[in-house]
Amino acid sequence: MSEPEIQDGSDTPPPHPRGHGHRSTFLWMGALSVITLLLGVLRELVIARDLRASGSADLFFRGLVIVNASRNFGLALYRARWIPLGSGPSALSLVRRELPTTGLLVVASLVGLGAVLGPGVWSSALTWVFAVAVTLAVLGSAVRALAERGGYERRGFVLEWALPLGTIAGALWVGHGALGPALGISSGLLVGLLALVPVVFLTQAARGHALLGPDHSGHTRWLLLDTMLYVNLGLLDASLSLYIFDEGGLALLNYAYLFVNAALAVPTAAATVVALRLAADPARARAILRRWAPLAGLLVGGAVLLVWALLGWVPVATRIDAAAGWSITAAIAPLVLASVPFAALRLANTVGRQARVAADPKGLWPWDLVGLALRTVVLVVGASWYGVLASPVALVVGELVQLGAWWAWRPATPRSR
Repeated sequence: MSEPEIQDGSDTPPPHPRGHGHRSTFLWMGALSVITLLLGVLRELVIARDLRASGSADLFFRGLVIVNASRNFGLALYRARWIPLGSGPSALSLVRRELPTTGLLVVASLVGLGAVLGPGVWSSALTWVFAVAVTLAVLGSAVRALAERGGYERRGFVLEWALPLGTIAGALWVGHGALGPALGISSGLLVGLLALVPVVFLTQAARGHALLGPDHSGHTRWLLLDTMLYVNLGLLDASLSLYIFDEGGLALLNYAYLFVNAALAVPTAAATVVALRLAADPARARAILRRWAPLAGLLVGGAVLLVWALLGWVPVATRIDAAAGWSITAAIAPLVLASVPFAALRLANTVGRQARVAADPKGLWPWDLVGLALRTVVLVVGASWYGVLASPVALVVGELVQLGAWWAWRPATPRSR
């Protein structure tokens, strides 16, 4: 792929001053994502060995879902807001401009945390620990997006690695059910944030006069809505798990989705950043992303199918079960198999819709709303018959709707605007 031209009306330099081209960015971020995934696998095995598929495990994963949702929410929003701008505005000016948005994200995350953990939660120390974690998660997402904007994608993984390493350390050294891992999450996020802040703010000083245009404030609102309705997939399952799943069901889903995410997360981070850089020219980006999206979906679907086959292979299954201390592979293998079409559709949509995310986020919300509504119906009705197996089926329904959000879309030409 060739370098995209900057078409923001300013004389800013390319949007990735320290980057080495899209292919290099993709390979580096993919390789570092593999390490992140290995750490995530180790974290899940530690939790599975300690808490298994229990009520305590469900409680921990409800809090973790909100932490991850806060991170994903903020990262998707700030990436879409900042990366296509180029490097003209300073990091500090962008952060100042988005302070109201950041405050709103923190408040919304805390409200979501209270809702997901259940009634009477604020009398528990665990809830307050998770409250610190979600606040740090939002701040960390902004700092990581700024690092990627400045071409420091690799250093941005400090935050990714700090979270699983902190969780493992908290589980092993503190324990006490879900409290130890939660303390580890908060500590890990704090350490990662402090390590990344100097890189971002000392290297991205004011370099130009280019600031966000007046119409971008509306984009923020639509990006928030899109991220809430579409990007954060775990929120719906976590919110309804108290009412539609048996005890331990949410934990089983998280163990299964770990292996699904093992195939998804490696290309997703790189694909998102590269796609958003291309989105500086929406028409060109749309043509390129439409070509790559189906191939990306097929590859990741095949990878999840391979993961399912490995879970059924006795040498692998025996080692995983021994590490967890119980028969985890037999419990999650059907969930992984049912997630194959979801994984393929998810990555295809992630790649394909980025041009519209950058150019026309308002146009995404009807697709988001219909997808979420259909997914909710399938999940609630299906859970009464098939339990947690309804979750990956519902995800497929939501992703099928999203195909319409970008496949037939055409960006407005300068004259039609």
